[in-house]
This record gives sequence, structure tokens and C-alpha cells, in this order.
Amino acid sequence: MRLSAVGRNNGQSYQMPITQAELADATGLSTVHVNRTMQELRGDGLIKTENGSVIIQDWDGLREAAEFDSTYLHIRKRAA
Repeated sequence: MRLSAVGRNNGQSYQMPITQAELADATGLSTVHVNRTMQELRGDGLIKTENGSVIIQDWDGLREAAEFDSTYLHIRKRAA
């Protein structure tokens, strides 16, 4: 959502050119945990990963799985 707000993605995908090991290290999680979580998200049809990109296949399902509420971001919709 933050990338969309600044025009850095198309709303469905974004570039994530890091490995799961690097993601685990950056977030303080184990590589095994990151791998299992990514597998679960893919298995549930919420995301897919392809060539260094994450593609969100089910926004509502992903929001629910993450218990995500975007109101804390204070993002206003751009005028058309």
C-alpha cells in the first residue's frame, strides 16, 4: 500500500530482489520460518513469487491473514 501511494507499483505486484535468508535476517526470523510462511501464503493462493517479484493474488485474503488495517498509514486517495 505504501508503494502504491508513491507510485512505485501497479497495486498487484512489487519487486523484492532479496532472498528468503536475507529477509529472515532483516526481520530477525529464522530462514525456516520465512520459508514456511511464504509457502503457506502461496499455498493459500494469496501470493505468488516470480523472478524477484511478489504478486498479490488475493488482497482481501492477505489482509485477513495478516490482520492488516491500513488506517494507521493515513493514506488519502488521490483525486482523479
